[in-house]
Amino acid sequence: MFSKSNLFCLGALLVLVAVTYQYRSEIGQLIQRSPSTPSKQPRRPTTSMPGETKLPTSFYNPPFDPDNPPEELRSPSGRRLFTKNELAAHGPNGPLKPILLAVMGLVYDVDKAPENYGPEGGYKFFAGKDGSRAYVTGEFNGEGLTDDLEGLSPLEIGEIEGWTQFYEKQYTFVGKLIGRYYNEDGSKTKEWHEVQALLSQKEALEAERRELEKRFPGCNSRWNKKEGGYVFCSEKSGGVHRDWVGFPRRYFAPGSSSWRCCCVHERDLDNPHVKLYPDCDPSATGCKTDPEKLRKLKS
Repeated sequence: MFSKSNLFCLGALLVLVAVTYQYRSEIGQLIQRSPSTPSKQPRRPTTSMPGETKLPTSFYNPPFDPDNPPEELRSPSGRRLFTKNELAAHGPNGPLKPILLAVMGLVYDVDKAPENYGPEGGYKFFAGKDGSRAYVTGEFNGEGLTDDLEGLSPLEIGEIEGWTQFYEKQYTFVGKLIGRYYNEDGSKTKEWHEVQALLSQKEALEAERRELEKRFPGCNSRWNKKEGGYVFCSEKSGGVHRDWVGFPRRYFAPGSSSWRCCCVHERDLDNPHVKLYPDCDPSATGCKTDPEKLRKLKS
């Protein structure tokens, strides 16, 4: 039998256990009702980081009503700015005069040459838009008449830049086109800088090409129905005056499958970019050519 003192201790112990259980239950309920603890992992930023430029998905080109034109757009320096819709209104059949066109974002007044850019002009497809790419591709249709120069070589872009110099001399520069090359405030876009970076390579490439033309000058050629084709070298062939004649060969530019006729100095006859004409004596300064055989050659 338990003594009274033992029974008292046992009762106190049971009360303590019950209180502890109730306390833990209430704490658990509080934890369940409380907000979840924030994650310690940093959130992905939703805005551009410092120094980044978020490129716009479109450029400023609101609808243009030629009957109620808005106030002229100008850059902070006062330079006239055109939207694409406004430029289109200055096309060959547009409601506004003068006739305008753009090359690489530069806008020119070509109204003095309606025979070229007017409704019946041979180059009317250039008016009212920036069709820069077509100046080197010759694609004068809807898709070809674009200001997108992606994929063109520095030399090809250099040819287009040459057209801006032509228009600068022959016609009147009137402003800039908002879009691929100029922002709404007239400042230069990222793509303008990319094109200029390609143009900076043009000089080096042209110098390399001139050096190759001196080293491998073009050959003379003639053709008649009776004798067929004939290529030959002289001390002036290719427009390069020199103290050697050379041997006619087919020159393949690095990475190219097309070739041109050139005259090769004897020291360069082993150059991997030059190949002999079919059925031609390697030591001859002139060779008969068979167009059919040349057409069948792959290299």
